[in-house]
Amino acid sequence: MVPATKITRANQSVGSQLIRRAEEIRLAVNAGIDPTRRGPLGQFTTPPQVAGFMSSIFTCAYKHVRLLDPGAGTGALTSAFVAGQISRKKRPRTIMVTAYEVDAHMATGLMDTLQACEKACTEIGVSFAYDLRKTDYIRDRADRNKALWSIDSDQYDAVIMNPPYHKINSGSLERKLLRDMGIEVSNLYAAFMLLAARQLVHGGEFVSITPRSFCNGPYFRRFRREFFELIAVDRIHVYESRSETFRADDVLQENIIIHGTRDCLHESEVTISKTVAGGGFEERAVCFDQIVRQDDPEQVIHVIADDRGDVVSERMLALRGTLDELGFTASTGRVVDFRAREHLREEASDDTVPLIFPAHMKEGRVVWPNGQTRKPNAIVANSFTDDLLVDSGFYVLIKRFSAKEERRRIVAALYDPRAISTCRVGFDNKTNYIHTSGNGLPKDEAVGLTIYLNSSLVDEYFRLFSGHTQVNAADLKRLPYPTRKQLLTLARNCKSLSDQQLVDQAVDSLI
Repeated sequence: MVPATKITRANQSVGSQLIRRAEEIRLAVNAGIDPTRRGPLGQFTTPPQVAGFMSSIFTCAYKHVRLLDPGAGTGALTSAFVAGQISRKKRPRTIMVTAYEVDAHMATGLMDTLQACEKACTEIGVSFAYDLRKTDYIRDRADRNKALWSIDSDQYDAVIMNPPYHKINSGSLERKLLRDMGIEVSNLYAAFMLLAARQLVHGGEFVSITPRSFCNGPYFRRFRREFFELIAVDRIHVYESRSETFRADDVLQENIIIHGTRDCLHESEVTISKTVAGGGFEERAVCFDQIVRQDDPEQVIHVIADDRGDVVSERMLALRGTLDELGFTASTGRVVDFRAREHLREEASDDTVPLIFPAHMKEGRVVWPNGQTRKPNAIVANSFTDDLLVDSGFYVLIKRFSAKEERRRIVAALYDPRAISTCRVGFDNKTNYIHTSGNGLPKDEAVGLTIYLNSSLVDEYFRLFSGHTQVNAADLKRLPYPTRKQLLTLARNCKSLSDQQLVDQAVDSLI
């Protein structure tokens, strides 16, 4: 009789060979993809180390496993799952895979990978079958939902996915089909997550790698609510570096891996793990209430991956003020440059007013005009632009987008009317601005608010619930804020808007 340890090692060897073959296929297919098509189609195949980690998270030990991979690409995730299953001491008797891939070039590689899975399983006595569906996952689900008799046959024990990252146009067929199925999302990956979660059996496991953008923001509010109703999350894995996961494909989104179980109660503790730059690994347990707070109707996901995150969260939540209580409002700049192009001017003249772009924000202040930027410095004041302008006053401006090389997400600057002589001013759409009922703020409160938003503490806290470089007005509204008295203290005690050390010291002494 062959010892179980030798059987296990042999199975692991077969699994390793499968992984190597799947990676050969992935690289060969990737080499044939036009780079200009990859981004628009959301085609970013999964590297083997990521696929292996995702497959290792599964705890299922079924005798008969049904796996769904709804955006399979070349099959990197499916092969990693199969390799993990056949390497177990108690391996399954049968594995059935349903894999979707709409791109013909990718599907050719996927077929090769599935055949390699079949060969590996046959070698060790596991029955393997697959259903390769060369069609769009969303459209297929819509068709099958119309045929009520087929719904029960499309249920799975496990889902593994790296879905396409692509926005859904409001007038597209995908948006209509999803709406008919009761799903309102703005990105393909979120649609894939919900549809796949619905197909899991009770107790079925869900593992996905996606951008972190669903963790916050109004666009994903409904998605978060339904997803948490379907899936009890018990593990979250994050990557410290935006470029670490898909380095070869030049993907810059921060990625997050989610593991959860269908129709189960949320665990009191969730495992948070993190891959740090250079390949290090950290892990900790966090109460679920720290990740999604019970009193938060938005159900924003806070990923607190280390002790520093605990400290940041605790200190920020010690602030009890809100924008509403301060009487302030965060809005997005009204001037969309391409829509108002004929009214924009490189230089100011008698019939123009200042137009402020992010390029005018320098070291905590708005510096205008700016001869070093290619952006216009002025906008004509006329009947067309009147609604795009605001009366001059003290405002706090925040960049909506930060460049990938910038060390900060939240970058604020004080608009000081004393430095720019004008009655009205325009703020570009790539800025947010904080105001009082459409008018300027009191000077000292505006100064204090600029100091607060430029602190390292606020920037670190923002990163706990936002994984992208965009800062929306809704994100600014969600932040805790100092009271009016505390803002005045900041303005009085900090004599610089640009010295990071002085700014941080002032905010630290406040809390």
